[in-house]
Amino acid sequence: MGDPMHSRSPNRALSTRLSRSTNACVRCRRRKQRCDLRYPKCSSCETAQVPCLAYDSEKQAEIPRNYVSILEAEVRQLKSELEGLRRQSVSTTIPSASPMPAGQDDHQSVSSPIAAPTVQSTASDPQEVVKSMGLVMLDSGSQPKFMGTSSGVTFAKMVIACVKTDISIPMSPSTSRGSVRMAAPPPIITSSLPPRHAAQHISDVYFRYRTPHVPILTRSRVNEVLERVYGAFESHRPDFSRVAEGDMFIAYMVFAVGLCSLPVAGGSRPPQSEGCFNSALRCIDKLLSYSSSDLETLTVVLLLAQYIALNPSKGSLWQLTGIGIRLCIDLGLHWETEAILALPQSVLNERRRLFWAAYRFDRLLAITLGRPFGIADQSISVGCPDPYSAQHLSPTEVHGQRMANHIIGLYKLESEIKHVLYHQLQGATLAYPRANYALWFRDIQPRLCAWKDEIPDISKADSESIYSHQSWWDAMWLNAILLLHRPNPLVPHPTTESLQTCFDAACQLIKAIKTLQRDGRICVIWQTVHSLFLAGLIMIYCIWESADVRDKGRVLDIVTTAQDCASTLTALAERFPDACGCRDAFESLSAATLKWLVSRDQGNTTQPTPSEISALKQHMPFSTTAWRAEEPTSIFPEEPFEFAEYLIAASQWPGSSSNDVGNSFNLQDVFDSPSADFG
Repeated sequence: MGDPMHSRSPNRALSTRLSRSTNACVRCRRRKQRCDLRYPKCSSCETAQVPCLAYDSEKQAEIPRNYVSILEAEVRQLKSELEGLRRQSVSTTIPSASPMPAGQDDHQSVSSPIAAPTVQSTASDPQEVVKSMGLVMLDSGSQPKFMGTSSGVTFAKMVIACVKTDISIPMSPSTSRGSVRMAAPPPIITSSLPPRHAAQHISDVYFRYRTPHVPILTRSRVNEVLERVYGAFESHRPDFSRVAEGDMFIAYMVFAVGLCSLPVAGGSRPPQSEGCFNSALRCIDKLLSYSSSDLETLTVVLLLAQYIALNPSKGSLWQLTGIGIRLCIDLGLHWETEAILALPQSVLNERRRLFWAAYRFDRLLAITLGRPFGIADQSISVGCPDPYSAQHLSPTEVHGQRMANHIIGLYKLESEIKHVLYHQLQGATLAYPRANYALWFRDIQPRLCAWKDEIPDISKADSESIYSHQSWWDAMWLNAILLLHRPNPLVPHPTTESLQTCFDAACQLIKAIKTLQRDGRICVIWQTVHSLFLAGLIMIYCIWESADVRDKGRVLDIVTTAQDCASTLTALAERFPDACGCRDAFESLSAATLKWLVSRDQGNTTQPTPSEISALKQHMPFSTTAWRAEEPTSIFPEEPFEFAEYLIAASQWPGSSSNDVGNSFNLQDVFDSPSADFG
């Protein structure tokens, strides 16, 4: 009887041959040669210097034999990068108050649910301890968040819903369930990067002309972004996959805002601005869903708001501003504790710059539209960015930051005026009393005059910047004066002195806006149209209401100012067609007013007949339910809230695709040759 082990040796040999045949690489199987199964390459493939591939029956494709090892290495690398981002996020959020004890590794410091400096650095001050309790770390990789709950709605989808675009944005598997199903969009306009020389010029336009008073980015950061983006593009082997999504988004948004409404020879708006905006939106889902920093998320939201402020038809500035304000509160940007003040100056300046940008958008909309504030001034304790702490800044850039800080003071004053005069309350209570109007009015006027006297020297500003134009500063200040003295819910019938002040300020504001329109220095055109229309209405209101205003004003000056207002509204309506209703309403009002003034100046004191007043009312773009009957001043409503709605009617236009902003640039100035394009 033979050895049983010897009897099974042929079966074992056959099994070995089958296994070798099954695991052999594709090249050896095709060449019908023996494969030694060396890992990661067999000898034959290594000698031939070709990839050693194996066939995967599930994928039905040829894959490297070390495919699993490659995946494992990528997973390890991603985990390492994620851990590094978490450490960087925590280290840049709150600096360590004391050296790390020996033997304590980085992982232990990262995994702490509450940043130690938040409590340790403030233990000596009980009040600071209480304030810092709101700054908790919700997870190991997040910024410090002010105490509050987070919504379960995917944040990226909330922001995308505020942007009116048909662009198809890829949805990650984790956020696609339960989301609104998006229909297949039609083809849209996108844009590639402009030439390098054009990119630098567009960047200069962005900082000089496009809402420089709402600084979101710094020049140094934009220059670094452009260097990385164009460095990858101009390399021997261009590979944009190596460029971070955040860099591409910032570059495209700077181009979109810089090129916004840039006129061309034919008079139409170039498609590059909208194309750059659409290209930037392709990055938004990843940026908001997988952002490594909450400050970066806030930057994305504010850049979108900055573009939509110039193009209202592209989204909802109101909703984006609300999201931005809530992000600021969530990050604790609205209240600076000792722990926050101990941050590196560069991080502190960034936090302050982003907060005040969101604050300006909120005040701009709340005051213009007559809506409540997103955050009360009593809940804000934030300093201004320090213009002298940043390195490598030119004297002009330092002066520009000083001017931006000075504008914050005017927004605070306007916010205070709106709170006292236009804040709607059901009734004063012990908890929410009404301000003493007489005392407050005597206090606010000197502060407004002091703000004007303390405007930084405009001769030191960039000669091409909006800061160098005195008319722009005058318009800002005159808007605040009108907000203080015009009829309002608290004082529906201003004094004779206030009416005279309103009349003088309205006439000066009309001339200032005319100068800005002539010089091509108007940025946010819908706000400018609102201010101009409001100034014209107040001028006419003061003429009808005050005999002193009529006696002191020369008819020729009033006629000239009314013509300036009407002609400027006509010029703005060419680029903003929705303003035509305001222009027509003002022309009807001014025509009736001037007719009455001229006849009165000639000795005819006959006032407009009731039929003329009724015909005039038909041209008005607002309700007339609360108006007085058959009186010359009945062209204005008596009910204060009705009058407030009347004054803000200019900002209630529907979306339009022609919301352009004029300036003195020509597209040929951006590119060296007329044929240059974005490729």
